[in-house]
Amino acid sequence: MKYFIQVSLITYIATMLVYTLWSSITFATLDKGWIGSLVYLPHGCRVIFYCFFGARSLPALYAAEITGPTLVWGDQYLDYWTVASISSLLSIVVAVEIVKWSRVSTFNYNILKKVNFANYKFLIFVIIISALFNSIFTNLILSMINGVNIGVEVIARFFIGDVLGSVAFIIFLMMLFNLLQQRRLYKVHED
Repeated sequence: MKYFIQVSLITYIATMLVYTLWSSITFATLDKGWIGSLVYLPHGCRVIFYCFFGARSLPALYAAEITGPTLVWGDQYLDYWTVASISSLLSIVVAVEIVKWSRVSTFNYNILKKVNFANYKFLIFVIIISALFNSIFTNLILSMINGVNIGVEVIARFFIGDVLGSVAFIIFLMMLFNLLQQRRLYKVHED
């Protein structure tokens, strides 16, 4: 609980910025808005913030999951997405626990320390597993609530979008932190 407020603010503000950027690019043309789900950047926020900050990030991530679409779509925002958001967040929690349990990879939980290949391997496994769980279980929940069958192409689009969006978000962060380090605004701790 020591850094709960700081983690919550950073997580919420960054996730809202990413969601706003993603939605403004995606919904610039309303008839092709579904294409934006092929690179869903907010999933990268979920993965990164949960991996680095753990359970302390969940309330802020959930708040961003709810307020982001509400601010963008207003009255058109559907109430059942609040339940689907819980499924999206739980998919990351379960994915992290599976990767930790399997001991396939370890993770350096300090954002200020030097990142190595093991950290990337951990993140990639979490991204893939959480995207798989998110695409299946979130669409299952939406299907049950709406009473509508959701096709395999929608599930595949969710999976591809979560994976590509997470990878794009991580590449952006790598470039940002590299630039900050070169400008001496950010220092990597070797230990």
